[in-house]
Amino acid sequence: MSSAQGTAGLPLQALRAFDAAARHLNMGRAAEELGVTQGAISRQIKALEERLREPLFTRGPRGLRLTEAGDLLADYVRRGIDQLEAGLLRIGQPRTRTTLVVNAARTFAMRVLAPRIAGFVRAHPWIELRLETHRYFAQLHGADVDVAIRTGNGEWPGHVVQTLTREVMFPVCAPALLDGGGREAPPGELLSRSLLLHYAERPHWQAWLAVAGLDPALAAAGPRFGETALALAAAEAGQGIAIAWGVLVADAIAEGRLLRPFAPVLEDGTGYHLVMTDSASRRSTVQAFAAWLRQEIAGVAPAGKGSA
Repeated sequence: MSSAQGTAGLPLQALRAFDAAARHLNMGRAAEELGVTQGAISRQIKALEERLREPLFTRGPRGLRLTEAGDLLADYVRRGIDQLEAGLLRIGQPRTRTTLVVNAARTFAMRVLAPRIAGFVRAHPWIELRLETHRYFAQLHGADVDVAIRTGNGEWPGHVVQTLTREVMFPVCAPALLDGGGREAPPGELLSRSLLLHYAERPHWQAWLAVAGLDPALAAAGPRFGETALALAAAEAGQGIAIAWGVLVADAIAEGRLLRPFAPVLEDGTGYHLVMTDSASRRSTVQAFAAWLRQEIAGVAPAGKGSA
């Protein structure tokens, strides 16, 4: 079919008339099915052909035959009508549960998603959510994953990316760690006598110390954890000072389980992003999850200012 101008908004009655004529290959039977005159069917099809600038039927002694353009259009129109009818049937009927597979960074899943997930389930009871966590990114093309939550700068070519947060990183510790006046101690002194809790795969402490104008050698010692969630669990238990992105500790700070002993923050252009294929981004389940998560993230309390 050649490209046609002004094809948007084609009249539904013309498409239904064409669909009936394409199935019966007979104007009379199409008119009988739709309860209109044969002339009305002919006029609708003629108007459609003029709009598309393509003949849709050839007329011969043995009746109607679809042209190549007509055959292509008939396939699209039939599929569209089938989907519309299926949607109308679903309205008011019990909804079939649909599975949505979300792959997320483990610490984000534990500290941001898990405490809020019941809200999504209550709002979308027909969606069966399956949350998967892996240390490494899931491949989305050809994989059984609908949407991923990734950390990075937002550049994943060939994917649809929706930014959730632009993060800042800062140290946190349990309030008990500062009992006895430690909060007033100079940052270098407090850090030198505290256990620093590290995420093993990134030199976050060294980078933050440089931003804060402190000696990076202070980060030489301290246990290394394979997951940020483990370092934060140790910090909440009063074992030392961890360092993490704000969204991961906002709830703990708001609830008093953690606090910020120092004011400086590390900004590296990194954040959390929803990543999906183009086809997945058009699914209603993915759109529902994305809208819900953006709203939840917007409601996460800011971590507030440090005390030093």
